[in-house]
Amino acid sequence: MAASLTQLLNTARDSLSAQTYGLGVTGQNLANVNTPGYVRREALLETRALGTQTTGSVVANGIRRVTDEFLERRQFESTGLNSAASEHDSRLESLEALFNDVSGTGLGNSLDNLYNSFTQLSANPADPTTRRNVLAAADAFAERSRDTATVIAQSRTDLLKDAQSTTTQINESARAIARLNSQILAAEAQGGDAADLKDQRKQVMLGLASLVDVRTIASGSGIVVQASGTTLVDGVEARQLSIDLDSDGKMRVFAARNDEATPTEVTKFLTGGKLAGIKEARDVDLFETAKKLDEFVFDVATSINQQHQLGFGTDGVDGRDLFDVNTVDAARTVRVSVDVFNRPEAIAASGSATTLPGGSDNAVALSRLSTAPVVFGNSRTAAQSYGDLVGDVGQRKSAAEKMLESREAIAAQLDAMNEAMSGVSLDEEFVNLTKFQRAYEASARVLTTADQLLQELIQRV
Repeated sequence: MAASLTQLLNTARDSLSAQTYGLGVTGQNLANVNTPGYVRREALLETRALGTQTTGSVVANGIRRVTDEFLERRQFESTGLNSAASEHDSRLESLEALFNDVSGTGLGNSLDNLYNSFTQLSANPADPTTRRNVLAAADAFAERSRDTATVIAQSRTDLLKDAQSTTTQINESARAIARLNSQILAAEAQGGDAADLKDQRKQVMLGLASLVDVRTIASGSGIVVQASGTTLVDGVEARQLSIDLDSDGKMRVFAARNDEATPTEVTKFLTGGKLAGIKEARDVDLFETAKKLDEFVFDVATSINQQHQLGFGTDGVDGRDLFDVNTVDAARTVRVSVDVFNRPEAIAASGSATTLPGGSDNAVALSRLSTAPVVFGNSRTAAQSYGDLVGDVGQRKSAAEKMLESREAIAAQLDAMNEAMSGVSLDEEFVNLTKFQRAYEASARVLTTADQLLQELIQRV
């Protein structure tokens, strides 16, 4: 009997300890209900056998982070895709604004004004003011072309700097994950609880996923992180990403360890995160738009030059260009030609020296270029071509916006699923609090009862 009462005392003691542990875990959950990245803990209570008996007391065997590795991997992937779409959309928004002609100061407006100046010249070929208006319109078209191309080029330069800064953040996160892997392994090897360290690691992982596409694999040496087709973190070792440019000025992404002399290019495997959004905007959208803009400006300026060369200025000279334009970087280098710059008399309105100073047949021909197919292999008019350019930018922005909406919805859904799985519910924790409290009170009652019985037994004996 005494042995049984002693065992009952031990059981009550173990129960008090276990319920206290459960209360501590519940209290920790409640304390972190608003902590970003906190994963709900669950107390692991197990039966502990007493000697050779089939029943025994209870023991707290640590805690469990209530999480789903598969759901976490999906969340990392969704975060990366959403971040890439967000970055891409925001960059295209500024590009779309660049081709907004609503204010009347856009490239399309300056092109219309140029052709209108030719029409006015055909009505007043000998008027010096009208001739100066042609020069002013030509200069405005050239200046607007240069400004537009320069903004695009500067945007690409800024995006390159952003990409380099992003890779620096990626590398810092990779090193942080490697350090946390090491700390988690050390804590678990000593029998400690690494839940807080794992929460920190997940937060760093989410930050990394917003910068580059991330995939994770559980490993005995700590979590393995793959990014852009390469193993970025392998246990306690981290690789580094870097940015370079190819012959076309497009970004290339490389990965290497500190001890690797030759880095590995991983550009084609980049699919998510801010870095992917930057590359998509810089090397696809801005690159293609700049290319089309150069073709447009070159074809428009060349067609005007070809017609202008056929006419005569009031000084009787022909063969002059209205624009100086290069085949490379046409939009950024186009200018009013030195042949006519600040020289109204050099504007070739007449098609023949015999009709000077009032001939206007060449001015008429210049004005008719507005409706002639002179752009993109003589397949589109200047207005149609510019409309195609603006429409292409608009379509790119619209597609990016729709992609962002889709990926935001998916990310929100996965965040909600993860919160339902790992987040702290006040209702559930209050239930657990009551459950552990009642169990503690019952265990204390058992302890008191067993103690009283043992004292009574001793007195009787």
